[in-house]
Amino acid sequence: MNTLLEAKGVTKKFPGVLALDRIDFNLQQGEVHAILGENGAGKSTLVKIITGAYTKDSGEITINGKTVDFSSPADAQDVGIGIIYQEFSQVNTLSVAENIYLGQYPKIMGCLDWGKMRRDAAELLERFHVNAHPRDILGTLGVATRQMVEILKAIHKQGIKVLIMDEPTSALSDTETEMLFDFIRKIKNQDVSVIYISHRLDEIKKISDRITILRNGKKVLTANADEMAIDDIVSHIVGRDLKDHYPDKTPAANDEILKVENLTGRGFTDVTLKARRGEILGITGLLGAGKTEVLQAIYGAARGYKGKIFIKGKEVSIKTPRDANHHGIGLIPESRREQGLVLVLSNLFNISLASLRKLSAPVLRLKKERIQGTKLINDLDVRPADPFKQVRDLSGGNQQKIVLAKWLMRDCDILFFDEPTRGIDVGAKFQIYTLISKLAKVGKCIVFSSSEVEEIVGTCNRVLVMKDGRIVEELIGSDINNETIVRSMSA
Repeated sequence: MNTLLEAKGVTKKFPGVLALDRIDFNLQQGEVHAILGENGAGKSTLVKIITGAYTKDSGEITINGKTVDFSSPADAQDVGIGIIYQEFSQVNTLSVAENIYLGQYPKIMGCLDWGKMRRDAAELLERFHVNAHPRDILGTLGVATRQMVEILKAIHKQGIKVLIMDEPTSALSDTETEMLFDFIRKIKNQDVSVIYISHRLDEIKKISDRITILRNGKKVLTANADEMAIDDIVSHIVGRDLKDHYPDKTPAANDEILKVENLTGRGFTDVTLKARRGEILGITGLLGAGKTEVLQAIYGAARGYKGKIFIKGKEVSIKTPRDANHHGIGLIPESRREQGLVLVLSNLFNISLASLRKLSAPVLRLKKERIQGTKLINDLDVRPADPFKQVRDLSGGNQQKIVLAKWLMRDCDILFFDEPTRGIDVGAKFQIYTLISKLAKVGKCIVFSSSEVEEIVGTCNRVLVMKDGRIVEELIGSDINNETIVRSMSA
């Protein structure tokens, strides 16, 4: 293969931080090259330099052997470099064709050329075998198809050579992920090279030709993906051997703390479950199975459900999240940025948000808030350990720790974790698993919802499998294994 893009000795410094230290990286024509590393390893900085969002301090970048020096993203786009971010930049009420050409509509005599836009969109959809029509309203399509439309928006531009994909499968089911991988293989055959960023290592093995691992701003290695086992990749990412990715499970007490009977609402039907103190109860299923909807209903974030909820043997009425908090329930939501945090405010504010009454006598005691918040930041190893830093500036794993710290300050007895490791790196995942295990050991009741079967198997004492809004299987002991769960999810 020919080398399409190469970075030589790229260095980038921020105040007090050496973000990239003489990084060498090359991308060959028609390959998928994964860049891996923990949050803060330098992946985003390298990508932002390649796309012109940051300027490098030193080093050289070449395209087809010619030195380039980008001062803006527009410069990178001009030489054929595009990027697909984890969050879509789409308008769901517009058509597929309109979204593909969003902001760059073809015109004729000063007016939008609808015919050309739809013809060109149809040609793109057919060429890359996307099952959609130019006139389809985007919001009516599945997430995987919308992801492909987002890619077409980038690659329809004249001369696209490099496509950077940031966590493209974080919101996709297994079936949708396979559809996306087929699509990536098709654009490879069109000589488009892909830089692929993901924390899902099983996917990296499936779709990548080569892997480059960064740690603390330095390149650790570049290797062929098929020559590295996942355990070896993990060890290189975190800089130590994680032979056991999950903490030891401890037996739960017999003290039942939460019971739900015949819960029915939007997205789920007739759900009955029990959870005990010191237990990690797993709820799993394919995306859309109803896991999130059940947790939101119990937490009071989804209204209009029928059924009974019991806390410590007493029936309770939970109509709002405030009611749930009053009864000792906290929720670490699926979308931490949208539902769990106030991004423009500080770590300390976010941690104390659910405990303002507890911290007030009658006015907010700022010193007490700062002492307790700072202790939680240090206990959870939030980096940087600055209580006054805006939470939006933290990595995904550290943002998740801030959400957890909020409920630890509140001292909830029951904690719902909904997809708690989505979009965070392998080192931060291990920290989250360890924290969940410690909470169970001190008697908290944990309900752990995840579509990642491996982490459900690795962490949970008991597992409920959901399908089409119903619980179809309850597993304990040796029955908690990948094969049994996948069979129950798919049957």
